[in-house]
Amino acid sequence: MKKQTILIRSPNWVGDAVVSTSILKPLREVFLNDRIFVVARKYVSSIFTNNPFIDGIIAFNGFNDGMKKIKGDIGLILPNSFSSALLFAASRVKRRIGYSCELRSFLLSDVLPPVALRSEHLLENYKRIALRIINNGIPDEFHPGLFLSESERVNDIFAEWHNSVQDKPVIIDPGSSYGKAKVWQVEKYAALIDYLMEQRKQLVIVLGSLKSIALVHDIVSLTMQKPIVLTGKFSLRESMCAIARCKLFISPDTGGMHIAAAFGVSQIAIFGSSSPVWTRPLNSRSRVICKSLSCSPCFKRECPLGTYECLRSITVEDTIEKVEELL
Repeated sequence: MKKQTILIRSPNWVGDAVVSTSILKPLREVFLNDRIFVVARKYVSSIFTNNPFIDGIIAFNGFNDGMKKIKGDIGLILPNSFSSALLFAASRVKRRIGYSCELRSFLLSDVLPPVALRSEHLLENYKRIALRIINNGIPDEFHPGLFLSESERVNDIFAEWHNSVQDKPVIIDPGSSYGKAKVWQVEKYAALIDYLMEQRKQLVIVLGSLKSIALVHDIVSLTMQKPIVLTGKFSLRESMCAIARCKLFISPDTGGMHIAAAFGVSQIAIFGSSSPVWTRPLNSRSRVICKSLSCSPCFKRECPLGTYECLRSITVEDTIEKVEELL
């Protein structure tokens, strides 16, 4: 039988891309002799590096670049955007499977009815698309998986900035590129850092992207103890290596949260405007802090009421309680 080429169009958000890795192992178990490629924007493509269940990554920048590179028989289109379906249709992928969102049904060969958005975990959305071509029952395991090379596993990612990291550090990633409605207050992060360093004698490293530098500066300006600040210094791949080496990861609902979950790292996830039902970390060693308010979850980037009560109502003591459970 002729080998098929199966293409999985990755989501563009880092966290969503991590969750999407859940379908790769089940697909490989069914399509042992076929070719499986992930199609991803370049900035998120390293999420899939070293994944043993795929044959390769098609990393692209922009529509025209994607059209030059994409060729396949079956396309699993995980994003709900019109453009992602259009790209696979324009690239003449023969079978195109996705949800009927954004008036794009005419671009799909297999149209799945839209589910109530955010009413179930994001993984279930992706799983349903994969099951469209898995015809021999439901595989037992759909779980995110990230894979480091041997050199990444043994390399001390922190050596350049700290020469005495004997114990695993606590990593805090306070920012969110999504917007302020996911970001806990700076004075609370500062108090938490001081507690970890003064009371628990933990080495604390502050991580995050370049976009978080101003936020981190504000946090550290309020601390009595000074953590190691590596915000903006790591690539996505280096951040993955750092998170894999920590003993506890603390963050809002971010890409880093899902990376920590995929590595099985102990973690605390602070939810503001988003919902744990939709994007909670898939990790038995996670603790989620979320206040159920009449206005939440609103999924807004900024608070429509201007109060950010979903975040303000989460106290430092709430977070310390979870720290005590995990450390």
